[in-house]
Amino acid sequence: MKSGYFFVHKPSGITSSHLVLNLKKRFRLQSIGHTGTLDRFAEGLMILPFGDFTSFSQLFLGSDKSYYAEVSIGKRTDSGDVDGLTTEEWSEIELKAWLAKCPHWKETWRKHLLGMKEWKVQTAPTISALKVSGKRQSDHVREGLEVEAKVRPMEIFRIWDLQDTEFGFSFRIHVSSGTYIRKIVLDLSDLMGIPLVLKRLVREQIGSWKAETASPLETLQLDEAKPWQEVLVLPSRRLTSLERKAVVHGGYVWDHLPNADERGFYFLEPDSEEIVAWCLYQGKRDHLPYRYGKVFFDPSAKIMFSN
Repeated sequence: MKSGYFFVHKPSGITSSHLVLNLKKRFRLQSIGHTGTLDRFAEGLMILPFGDFTSFSQLFLGSDKSYYAEVSIGKRTDSGDVDGLTTEEWSEIELKAWLAKCPHWKETWRKHLLGMKEWKVQTAPTISALKVSGKRQSDHVREGLEVEAKVRPMEIFRIWDLQDTEFGFSFRIHVSSGTYIRKIVLDLSDLMGIPLVLKRLVREQIGSWKAETASPLETLQLDEAKPWQEVLVLPSRRLTSLERKAVVHGGYVWDHLPNADERGFYFLEPDSEEIVAWCLYQGKRDHLPYRYGKVFFDPSAKIMFSN
């Protein structure tokens, strides 16, 4: 398979870029992308299109996501997770003393966390990969430079499976794309007035795709890659031989076009399920029926034409 999608469980301790490079070298791929990164300390589902299917990466970026999070009491970092620089830390004696004098802390964190479902915006953490003047925002901050706080839309759809641990708690959360779970922990720390840190984060779902479908990085095989029919099903129209010839040379098909949303539709080969072209109605010129996202000369190999 020259084009497809890998569903991989990223282990904690490596960057998303390292994972992508690992698979590119292992399977000798010309191109491989991602549909949303995970921080180094985080683990869980990553969907990696390769070959021509890297063209579809953007269609996944806005997908909502679900996570499992474990939080520890008694430590806070600049990033909100265990990889950050420690800004406050309690000793074990201080931690046990606080737990003893605050018997209702279990109800308190639940109340504040569930209350965040009403929040509609999130201020991005200062330690982030967001770019400022072409440089990571976290680099500016750690060099002592001031950066403008970036406020982004956020929606928390669901919070469930709230559990207490000996020195912290855990929960599962379903959020809109671009939501920082570690910033939720930082905000929760502010609301409770105690140091908190995100100890573990597992991405369990991207859109409708669940982590159970992912393979471990160490054992992933090329033949485990999924075709488009299992991942990104869009409306489609099968071309005739003459229509196919027109499409791969930049021409257009004018009749029997499928209804499609902003993700577009596919033209398929006359005699197979291979994709000839990915087409979109959004952004098309007024005098044309659609625009091409990508046109493939050989749907599983080389891109012939795009605009």
